[in-house]
Amino acid sequence: MRIGIDISTVLNHGQDIGAGRYITNLVRNLLKIDKKNTYILTGRYVTDKYLEIINRIKSTCTDNKIEFKLYKTTQKKLNLWNRLRFPPIELMGFKADLLHCPDYLIPPTLNKIIILTIHDLAFIRFPQFNFDWFIKKYTKEVKRNARLAKIIIADSKSTKDDIIKFFKIDPAKVKVVYLASDSQFKKLANQEKDKKVLKKYGIDKKYILSAGTIEPRKNYPTLIKAFNYIKHNNNDFNYRLVIVGRTGWKSEATYRERELSPYKDDILFIGRVSDKDLVQIYNQAEIFVYPSFFEGFGLPPLEAMSCGLPVIASDSSSLKEVVGNAGILVPSEDYREISKQISYILKNEKIKKKLKEKSLKQAQKFSWEKTARKTLNIYNEIIL
Repeated sequence: MRIGIDISTVLNHGQDIGAGRYITNLVRNLLKIDKKNTYILTGRYVTDKYLEIINRIKSTCTDNKIEFKLYKTTQKKLNLWNRLRFPPIELMGFKADLLHCPDYLIPPTLNKIIILTIHDLAFIRFPQFNFDWFIKKYTKEVKRNARLAKIIIADSKSTKDDIIKFFKIDPAKVKVVYLASDSQFKKLANQEKDKKVLKKYGIDKKYILSAGTIEPRKNYPTLIKAFNYIKHNNNDFNYRLVIVGRTGWKSEATYRERELSPYKDDILFIGRVSDKDLVQIYNQAEIFVYPSFFEGFGLPPLEAMSCGLPVIASDSSSLKEVVGNAGILVPSEDYREISKQISYILKNEKIKKKLKEKSLKQAQKFSWEKTARKTLNIYNEIIL
């Protein structure tokens, strides 16, 4: 069988966003476990910045079961290509028995056996967090793609429920396949921890950590309010709040909340960091807090649990599936409850230790090999 996978997201945006991590780890693990089928990786891209990721995949594949059909273009031509839906990628040399589109969108194609991954429908559930043009465009396009696809893969039961509800899709057509954290996210021994990494980012005292794109859905203003509340009521609370992640859209409210804080010097936004540094930052934090309003899966809390961190997360959407009873789940908008739970964990070493153990145990339930095997089963079932 010739299995096509569209890797355009990785080619254009890299692998340090959720969909990029999903695609690269899925491909690597499919190649690892599947010695029978041929994989054709295709993508349309506008920058050479992330080609090294593809080169690394090539270097790890020593046999002839992988092919690349990559098409460089300009943004203007890509927009036109998408609008006209022509030419189909088959006219440019792509040929596969099925095409897996792992990030919502389907390229111009003649293939009728399409598997589509939908990570979440946050743009429908929380329209106030997006731009009107984006909501209209993607609601129409993703809904159409969901109907075109033979099978839809959802990151969680929560996302599956949303696909059925908003798109009126047959439940039998939607399969849940969980994601996982990268293997590099693990608990480090004390001698493996590098304080120089913290120094590089100005982290010079104990800290509470959160991670994710700076956008309204992540709900960072509430986390900042919780931090302020603890500091205001406890003069001995000598911690920083560290937030890792790139700046996304509608981030102004988050940065404004920080500027209005009387404790703003203890609130650090350190931007994007390398995975190597991120592992160190996870491992040296005291606690991980993730107050997101909504997630299709939620990789950051799983990465934190893989590093043995106590986790506080919202009791919303897929986070109940990912974190389970290994962490403390709280209402996303209740900053006082978030602050209460942060203080509770930091003041109780026994509770902190127990949550660390539960985090590691919960993280073991997820692996990219499991993700790949379940996905490969779907490929086989759709062709048979």
